[in-house]
Amino acid sequence: MMIREVQNSNMLILKQAQKSIDQEINSLQANLMQAALNRSLNEVLYLSKQSNYDNFELIQDSISYLSALKANNNNISDIWLYIKKSDIVLGTESKYQRSLFFSEVCKYKEDIDWDKVFSTSDFNYLGRKTIYRGTYQIPVVAFSESLPFIDKSPKGMLIVNMSESLFEKEMTNYNSEKVVFNYVVDDLGNTVYTNEQYYADSEDLNLIQTAVQMQLAEMTDNQDTMELVVEGKPFTIQYIQSKSLKWKYISVIPTGYIEESVNQIRNVTLLVVTISILLSVILTLYIINGLYKPMNKILSYINIIGDKKTVVKQDENHDEFTVINGIIDYVYKENQTLQDNFEKNKPMLQDKYIYDIINGKINSDFENMGLDIGIELPFNYYQVIVYEIGEETPSSLKKYKKSYKEDALKMKEIAEQTWGEQCKYFFLEKDDRTIVSLINAPKSFYELSGINDYLEKIQEYFVEQKYFPYVIGVGQSYKDIQNCYRSYIDALETIKYQIVKGQNSVIYIDEVRNSNSAVITYPLERESQLIMVTKSGNSEDVTRMLDSIFRENFNGRELSPEMVDNLFHALAGTAVRVIFEMRLTNDQIFREKQDIYKELEYRKSIGEKKEYIIQVFKAITLFAADNKHGQQYHILEKIDAYLEENYSNEISLDTVAEVVNLSTSYLSFIFKENSGLNFVDYVNQFRLQKAKELLETSSYNISQIARLVGYSSANSFSKVFKKYNGISPGQYRKL
Repeated sequence: MMIREVQNSNMLILKQAQKSIDQEINSLQANLMQAALNRSLNEVLYLSKQSNYDNFELIQDSISYLSALKANNNNISDIWLYIKKSDIVLGTESKYQRSLFFSEVCKYKEDIDWDKVFSTSDFNYLGRKTIYRGTYQIPVVAFSESLPFIDKSPKGMLIVNMSESLFEKEMTNYNSEKVVFNYVVDDLGNTVYTNEQYYADSEDLNLIQTAVQMQLAEMTDNQDTMELVVEGKPFTIQYIQSKSLKWKYISVIPTGYIEESVNQIRNVTLLVVTISILLSVILTLYIINGLYKPMNKILSYINIIGDKKTVVKQDENHDEFTVINGIIDYVYKENQTLQDNFEKNKPMLQDKYIYDIINGKINSDFENMGLDIGIELPFNYYQVIVYEIGEETPSSLKKYKKSYKEDALKMKEIAEQTWGEQCKYFFLEKDDRTIVSLINAPKSFYELSGINDYLEKIQEYFVEQKYFPYVIGVGQSYKDIQNCYRSYIDALETIKYQIVKGQNSVIYIDEVRNSNSAVITYPLERESQLIMVTKSGNSEDVTRMLDSIFRENFNGRELSPEMVDNLFHALAGTAVRVIFEMRLTNDQIFREKQDIYKELEYRKSIGEKKEYIIQVFKAITLFAADNKHGQQYHILEKIDAYLEENYSNEISLDTVAEVVNLSTSYLSFIFKENSGLNFVDYVNQFRLQKAKELLETSSYNISQIARLVGYSSANSFSKVFKKYNGISPGQYRKL
């Protein structure tokens, strides 16, 4: 019987450990998914090694975010972000070169193929690892999450080392008299956690390790208790399968220890029974004679901590029943006060409860907790809708931002009018521009058009209230409350898709998942051309080139939000590079401190982002054009005047250098620095411009025009013309 009792007790501990650890891992996954949507963390993914030094505030924001994640979870030992583009690591304290981080800051004992880890996507378990902390070796359990979220080609990777203390706390049997060997084993049979170190001197350790390995293949049920004998010694092996991970939680109990304990308990029990009989007689007499005295003390304590009103008047004659009635009255009054306070705080508790559900922070007793505060979730399916209203408010003005609490109540009324009793629905104001609703419904609910009808009425309400811009993100419905957070992540992901679909719209997660994931079209050659044209100061050519880039990427193609962001981040990087190569600063170009990347984030639609990028390049081009009056541009003006008179003759760099009294090497540098072209390209473009004028205005044939603009033959002229313009001179004349 004693052995059976120990087995039952230990199985309860295993179940609780499995639920608690699974919940903690699921919570970690949800937190990492939210981290993968964080603006700062996503923005740093696109910084090069050079731009890292120019974006100190962004780096610090990302480090602060990682520090907050670690501080809010006692089970996180380390958290860090690897950035592929710049090959650096952001920790919770600073930024590091990758080699320095792995050798000094977070040194792993195991040889890990990090390049392989950094190429994987989604949330992954990396295994049990060992971290060096000075002279100590600390066991941890490592997990990863790729960035950007749902991108199959990660640009960065979040790594979390969870402390072994989580497993140790949950797998402890809380009884030093028991000898229980605990294991957590992953789907490959590798040990995630074990408490073997506490029984290192046990003569049964090798037998137990052998028994576990022998039985792993047999552990196919959700849970079971197995009894076996190894080399003549009896053991009990109990296990339970994880409900969300492919892990097994295992306990091994050497049965011999229990039998020894039973014999000891039997002997002690006889002694205790004898002593108890004697003590019971003495205590009974004491209680009968002294009943009133402790009652009086209880009254005194209550009067001290109460509201200065006595429970029973001290000068009254009363017996023990009067005293007890007084205590009952006092407790009733205190309980009523607590009940009133509970009712007052009930709405806040309900909001917190719903918020915990959508964030995946639930436990085994979560359903009963909801009933206690008046929330019933009777159906199997859960769905989250996120409503983002208005523009983002600067932090300095947030205290003046209106609350949407009344709107949440109005939206609940609309839901009640539309759905009635078909489902349960809850609304809460998440922040100063976001409302979140949770729908709990049966599967049959989604076969109706209730969601669409309701969202149409919500849009009409937003228009009536003039809430512009707005976007409504609809997550997928998921079965079971444990998966509700997935719908919340879906809804947040659809909000990002407004960059593609536009504002003032309803976006379903299916639209995001079915979007074309084609890569952007912005090769290095095109970037080099854009840089040269921008530095030349030709605003019209810059605008035409940007329009061409936008057409190639957006006309007839539906890029995902990530691809759209990638394109605009790449163009922003080009703008930053031009400013750097011109040896200028953002303040000189824009007359104020301006972060191009952050300004892009404030623009929510493709149209707004296009307009902003064009403005940035126009500002740089205008600055370059204004600086043409410098010394080097005066030299170019002299050269242009020489070319104007001699373009039909043979022209060499040596000849031009003599004209402006400069060395050929310095003159070549001036051409490249100010026009973005080498000497040959510059002369060819000058001649071809003259050729275009003749093709448009004269009746000369191709051979005559070739000679007039300095080419030896019509054939060579046509080749050069087509190289720079993409069409032949004859085709150009027909346009």
